[in-house]
Amino acid sequence: MRSPGRALAALLGGLILLALAPRFGARLLSERPVTEIGHAHALAVDPVHRDVLWIGGHNGLVRVTAGRVWRQIGRQGYDMMGFVMSPAGRGTMLTSGHPGPRDRKPEPLGVEISRNRGRTWRPLALAGKADFHAMAVSTANPQVLYAWNVFGREGLYRSRDGGRSWTSLGIRGPQRIFALAVHPERPEVVLAGTAGGLLISEDAGETWATLASSLRKGSITAVATHPRDPRIIYAYGMERGVGLIRSQDGGRTWTSQGFFLGERDAVEALAIDAEDAGIVYLATFNGDLYRSADGGKSREQWTSRGKILERR
Repeated sequence: MRSPGRALAALLGGLILLALAPRFGARLLSERPVTEIGHAHALAVDPVHRDVLWIGGHNGLVRVTAGRVWRQIGRQGYDMMGFVMSPAGRGTMLTSGHPGPRDRKPEPLGVEISRNRGRTWRPLALAGKADFHAMAVSTANPQVLYAWNVFGREGLYRSRDGGRSWTSLGIRGPQRIFALAVHPERPEVVLAGTAGGLLISEDAGETWATLASSLRKGSITAVATHPRDPRIIYAYGMERGVGLIRSQDGGRTWTSQGFFLGERDAVEALAIDAEDAGIVYLATFNGDLYRSADGGKSREQWTSRGKILERR
């Protein structure tokens, strides 16, 4: 027969577990191991934990730690066509795209926000009215965002209040944008990788010009600015002889990094480490993910067609 003391201890233990379940149980349910990530649309290096890479993609949000621990985050089945993480380091993320089959959300999602590193999401703006296929946030002022909408009133959008409201700028220059990146010190300066080359706007998207004459033609499918050094920019061009390129003078001149995928594939998303500009992550349209420690000249492949590869 159990003693009164043991019975009381068991009761108290059960009550404690019951009290903690909503907090820690929800966390366990919102994180699960994965063996494949599908198609990645956007990448972000965590501003606090440098060994953490966030992937927004066709199968939702994935967190990668040191290239070895892969976790699906959140219980939503979103197809994250656009995704950014706030550089403020408070775990805030924004996404746009499509709900999953079990998500009772409008189609398209508009803009949703998470304040707990992707575990839960809530509507923020333009529900059912916008499908952003490219998004970028300012490092200097995280309240400033840019996005390219492919649904309804198409074209470039700008927010100056953290995504709560958006101004449609229409199609004033770029006809088709693949990727956006913001100058790390000047929120009004934004780059756009387009079907007609690499463009720059110095007035918050109102007017546009070609950034470099050498990148006037051909599709630029990805572009990323270094979070702290405005001189460093990476981009990927589909024209033969372009591929992955890097600028160390703000876009005036470019150097090939020797990585070209030909006509079969192209880089869709880039992310640069804030401390080491040589550490860059690359995701392709076909579902391959790479990490490079030397600016893209050599690469370690992490996924192949969306499936996670075993690392030695």
